[in-house]
Formats: sequence, C-alpha cells, structure tokens
Amino acid sequence: MPRAIIMVLVGTLFLLPACQDPTSMSQSSATPAFARAPATGNGHKFVELIDEDAPAVDCEAGEFLDLHFGGWIQFRVFDEPVKRNVELDVFHVVGTFTNTAGETFLFRDIGPEHYYLDDGNLIVASSGRFGGGLIGHIVTNLTTGETEFIAGKEFAGAEALACEALT
Repeated sequence: MPRAIIMVLVGTLFLLPACQDPTSMSQSSATPAFARAPATGNGHKFVELIDEDAPAVDCEAGEFLDLHFGGWIQFRVFDEPVKRNVELDVFHVVGTFTNTAGETFLFRDIGPEHYYLDDGNLIVASSGRFGGGLIGHIVTNLTTGETEFIAGKEFAGAEALACEALT
C-alpha cells in the first residue's frame, strides 16, 4: 500500500508546476465530452447528428429570433418480437436562439425516451428537459394520444424563455 501512495505523490509533483502558471493551462474550445455524439454500440445503435436551422421564432411586437438546432439523438431498436421494449432514444439537442443584435440564448433538450408495449398500446416514457415546457417525466400512450403521467417542473417553454431573455 505505501508503494501506491508514493506513486500518487510522485505523479502529483509532475502536475504542480503546470497548476502554478495559469497560462500553461488554456481553456479548451472543444465540445465537452458529454455533448459529443455517442458511439454506435458496435452496430446495435444508430446515431443521428442534428445541425439545422428552424423557422424564426415570433416574439410578438415585430421581434423575431433565429433558431438553430445542433446535437444528436441515439436510437436503439429492440427487435425481439415478443418482448415489451420497442426502442430507447437518448437525445442531446441544443437550441440556439439569436436576436438581431447577435445575442444568443441556449436551451438544452436532454434526456431519454423509452418506447414500450403495454396491453397492446405503444407507450413512450420521457425524462429530462423538454423545450415544450417540462423538466421532469412524462408518460404518453401513443395509441390513444392520452398523457398517462406527468411529474416535474412545468414552464412556458423554450421559445418563451428565449423571447424573455433576448427581447
């Protein structure tokens, strides 16, 4: 055990000089690891990259915001015909709202969606942060169109937040 402690201390000595000079550690401009597209799981998953402009957002009184979506959605389809699970999607999409002055507002739409069968009905259970106005969990019966469960913090939606911040 003392040998492991010595190795950690020696390794720390190599890091200390870099920490003393703040210019030696520049901030990375690379995309954070959690925002990069995930792996395909050796062909068991499909990853769709997103990089597209959306129609402008009307904030009333003649104010419009440009909107761009970037990020990814990872899909995993379960192809066992007698099983309950149908599909699992994990999404990480960033909406960038921009006003005419060039100021931006970011909204991150992040979380998983689990599609499954329940008594012959197709159900989707979604968790996370949704641009439509929920940070929480929602279960929707896609066969009937009914919301079966909702929990979390509801808000006006990403567009309303962006308009409030940028106009």
